[in-house]
Amino acid sequence: MKLETQMRIAANIKRLRNSCGLNQAEIAAKLQMDRSLFSLYESGRRSPDTEVLYQISRCFGVPMELLIESEPDKIVSDASCLELCSDGERKLVDIFRALSPFSKGRLLEKAESLVEWDRFRQAQRKALQQNIKR
Repeated sequence: MKLETQMRIAANIKRLRNSCGLNQAEIAAKLQMDRSLFSLYESGRRSPDTEVLYQISRCFGVPMELLIESEPDKIVSDASCLELCSDGERKLVDIFRALSPFSKGRLLEKAESLVEWDRFRQAQRKALQQNIKR
């Protein structure tokens, strides 16, 4: 692994840990590893293997590719977004990210039409309930 990538992963792990308000010992315990080993990963003095990267991503609830992200603001914003999302919402985000720009646009258009449809149906139900009460 390139040193630049190793240092980026280290910085991102630290950002994620800090954004969760946890210390190294707490994360290390969740990962079932010694705190000093986690500290080496977080400082960039040791490079985590693929299995460890996978465990870290699962611990934080983020996709593995987020650990090598080069934009610092994206790390925390994506992590907090995913943290607040349900499993279905996470699946939609993953699907959306895999789409081409054209398909993303089409999906957004379809989503907007579905929102309009839901509002229309909700208004119909509300009107029906008011008519029943009369």
